[in-house]
Amino acid sequence: MRRLVLLALCVSSLALAAKKKTPPPAAPPPPPPPAELKEPNDKVTEAFGDKVVALLKAMETATAWRVSDPGQRPDPTKAIGSDFQREAKGKDLSADDMKKLRQLLYDAKSFRLDNAQGNCNFSPDVAFDGQSGVESLQILVSFKCSTLMFFTAKTGGRSVPGAAVDFKPSRKQLLALAKGLLPQDAQTQALK
Repeated sequence: MRRLVLLALCVSSLALAAKKKTPPPAAPPPPPPPAELKEPNDKVTEAFGDKVVALLKAMETATAWRVSDPGQRPDPTKAIGSDFQREAKGKDLSADDMKKLRQLLYDAKSFRLDNAQGNCNFSPDVAFDGQSGVESLQILVSFKCSTLMFFTAKTGGRSVPGAAVDFKPSRKQLLALAKGLLPQDAQTQALK
């Protein structure tokens, strides 16, 4: 009889213990994707300047290029920026690539806008040449310096330098975009 009572107590205590277990909390929902930016925010507009922002918004097409510093006057047929030249074969950006580039450039979180540019000798690795009507916006990217430099170019081929900004917060995304656009270019793929 005692055994039967003990057995009943053990079974009932196990049943109670099993009921007290609570299920693990549900995993929190994933964060919502960042809202698509249709316009550069105010900090970006102030840092880039009105002319650069107007050309960036009006950009209809763009081409990605590997860029070099020839150390002398660049070949006029390959010139980009004021002292640099396009190398290898360029790649036209798809609508999705243009959207990615714009999202990076429109977001103030992509840049350290409060930092003054350091003493880095700007030597670009990649350039984005965006066309809008008769003018183009050339965005030269130096991964060594984590610096973007904007140039506006007129049909006569003259490039006028614009703002230079530190893009360190978005360096990974910009590097991935450049490598994805120029997969056959060994020098671009070797960038770190």
